[in-house]
Order: sequence, then structure tokens, then C-alpha cells
Amino acid sequence: MELETIVYEKKDGVAYVTLNRPEKLNAMNDTLHRELGEVWVDFNEDDALKVAILSGNGRCFSAGADLSGGAPEKYVYPNNYADITQTQKIYKPIIAALHSHVVGFGMWIALDADIRIATDDVSFWLPEPQWGIATIPSGWFPKIMPWAIASELLLLAEPLNARRAYELGMINKIVPENQLMAEAERMAARFCELSPTAVQGMKESMIKASSLDYAAINHITEDVQTRVMNSDDRKEGGKAFLEKRKANWD
Repeated sequence: MELETIVYEKKDGVAYVTLNRPEKLNAMNDTLHRELGEVWVDFNEDDALKVAILSGNGRCFSAGADLSGGAPEKYVYPNNYADITQTQKIYKPIIAALHSHVVGFGMWIALDADIRIATDDVSFWLPEPQWGIATIPSGWFPKIMPWAIASELLLLAEPLNARRAYELGMINKIVPENQLMAEAERMAARFCELSPTAVQGMKESMIKASSLDYAAINHITEDVQTRVMNSDDRKEGGKAFLEKRKANWD
């Protein structure tokens, strides 16, 4: 896979996905959107990969959409963004390692990750109303944060620092800059120790059930639980417990 705007590496079950337009502060153009979507498809289909770490190269994670080309004369909503992981039905865990500015569309892909680690200089910002732009994930953010906080970010267009984001549950952990990737790799290694069938099954349940009623959630739970509990991973896990050893998921 030849990529212009992303560094994509695989090591010991971990996919390293790095936004790589540092001269543009990792602003997201059409090429980056497309390539990130291609990377997520490859990550999803590669059975050797258990977890991904998403990060940004250079001075910040992402400055958001690349607006250097100006606004189109006639806008048509594309209705599909391949680089938003939930649209790809990825049930493998994704860790976002965030530093400095996390802006606009960059914030969307960051919050789409399952685990979010940030340095203390991180700033989340959705500045679109300043330029007469409606933030695309306006309808999605109230599902992952309190309404008042979504309103502050979306409607007031005021930034949110790392400490407040942590207090609100938007990120899992704040770490010093020199420990960001080490902490992401520690979590990735932990995911690699766990049953991929169980982890992916639970994430599948979380995604599919996020806006359903009890009966529908129960139907999804029945499907996932039956599949996981009858899997080879479950049998191996039971043997490993009885034999007091680490499970081998391969």
C-alpha cells in the first residue's frame, strides 16, 4: 500500500497509524481522508492485528480540515466518510495518542477512537461557526458527551483543554509528552494479551446497541454472547485458567 499522507506500520499485533502532513499541521485533505479509510479497511481485515494506535506527526495531532482551497461554490454533503472508523464496522480497539491541537475533523477521528490518551497541552476545538461552516458531527457529539458540553464546543466554538476534557470523560488519561507513545503502547500490549474474540465482540455490542431500546440490545447481546462463548478463545481461556497459565489466542 503506497501512502502519501499516512505512515502505516505493523508490529507485534499493533497497527501504528500516523497522520503525516506535518507541514500542514496534519490538516485533512481529500487524500488524507481517502488514505485513512484505506488503512482502516486493511487494519480491519488483517487478522494478525489486534489493536491500532492513531497519532499525528509533527507539532500537533491535527488542525482539522484543510481549508486552503477555499469553499466550494456548490456544496453537496458526501454522506460517507471512510476514515470514520464506526462506518467501517471496526470492532478491534483503537487508541488515540493526542498532542497539542485536536481541531475540527481531527477531533472527530480522535473521539471516534475507543481509548484516548492526551498530553497536558492538548486543546480540543471546533471553530467552524467562525467561518460560517456547520460542524459535520453535530448530531453525533451529544451521544458521547453531555448536551451542555457539546453545545459549548459546537455552538460557542470555544476550545476545551485537556484537564477539563479528562474531567468530562472525553479522554482516559493525561500523560507527559515524552510518555505519550509509551503509554499508548502499554495499553496496546494489554489488548494483545486479551481474547480478540471477546474484546471485538464487546465493542461490537457497544457500537450496535448505543441507540437502541432494551429488546433490541438484548437481541444483539444474545447474538454476540452466543458467538463468543462458543468460540475457540473461550475454550482456550477455560483451559488456561484451570492450568494456571497464560492463554494462547493464536
